[in-house]
Amino acid sequence: MLTFVIVGGGPTGVEMAGALSEMAHATLADEFRRIDPRSARIVLVDATARVLMSYPENLARKAQAKLEQMGVEVRLGHPVELVDAQGVVVKGQRIRSRCVIWAAGVQASPAGAWLGVETDRAGRVKVKPDLSVPHHPEIFVVGDTAYIEEDGRPLPGVAQVAIQSGKYAAHVIRQRVKRGSPPPPFKYFDKGNMATVTRGFAVVDSRFLRTAGFIGKLGWAFLHILYLSAFENRFIVFFRWTWEIVTNQRGARVIYNSESPEKDS
Repeated sequence: MLTFVIVGGGPTGVEMAGALSEMAHATLADEFRRIDPRSARIVLVDATARVLMSYPENLARKAQAKLEQMGVEVRLGHPVELVDAQGVVVKGQRIRSRCVIWAAGVQASPAGAWLGVETDRAGRVKVKPDLSVPHHPEIFVVGDTAYIEEDGRPLPGVAQVAIQSGKYAAHVIRQRVKRGSPPPPFKYFDKGNMATVTRGFAVVDSRFLRTAGFIGKLGWAFLHILYLSAFENRFIVFFRWTWEIVTNQRGARVIYNSESPEKDS
């Protein structure tokens, strides 16, 4: 019951592993009567050779070292062969767990099957440079359902790609309605990647900053607060995060039924 298996070593898996470790060893350490959360076993599994494959290798290594320092078991190079009610099987070895968290990506929507067009192995529709479907200029596919290639590599399924591709498709449609000249092919503006491992450690990979550690966490926090609406929201989040870092506390607590069935009659 206290073994947690996270499948996928991308930003989602790394952040989940770090959050679970912090909760087990700090936030909820003294919240239970019958169990010790500090004895929790957290296993991060990925089929690739390292975590955070989309990040520079030196930053990924630092993130992995931080996770291992926190007690997370990182198993790389072997895919998960089976997931069932008893846990997972990796490289023929059973890891018993009642909580398996899938962070290795999802299947795209069946839009490609509806349209009967070419897709990649994840089901994403291979679109043209203007994000329209081949032989169907009236149909556009954007976001996680679109396979968009740039410089010979597919763009990642992240929010910024979805936002920018959606805005671009809207611009193409607007130009067609106005009978204006078509815009140039879609070009993704990479604002960088960030992954937070703990409350004091994050990985930042951008054109302006490449670092892992506390400086990365400050950069991560600054950008997240910057994009919040209203000064009041920014102040509240800044104060809450500062309090959590200083006191090593989170707003997470255990809710339990005080009317125990084992109570003496």
